[in-house]
Amino acid sequence: MYNDYGGLVAGYGLIFILGIVIYLGSIALVLWIGYLIMRAAVKNGILAADKARREQGGQFPGGYPPAPPMQPHGPPAR
Repeated sequence: MYNDYGGLVAGYGLIFILGIVIYLGSIALVLWIGYLIMRAAVKNGILAADKARREQGGQFPGGYPPAPPMQPHGPPAR
């Protein structure tokens, strides 16, 4: 009796490979959509913070000017 399972195995292999491609593609799509949502949220947050800063009339967060630059630490001058 001659049993030829070559076509059946090839069909299952093709279905398996197609399943892996769809699985990885769906993961990539979910990550990409999540990235776009986070990018929009950060952009809108920065725009809202800038608008609030302009409305308060302050240029710096909390209304404090920036600290003066630090002097380098090293051995005392002779």
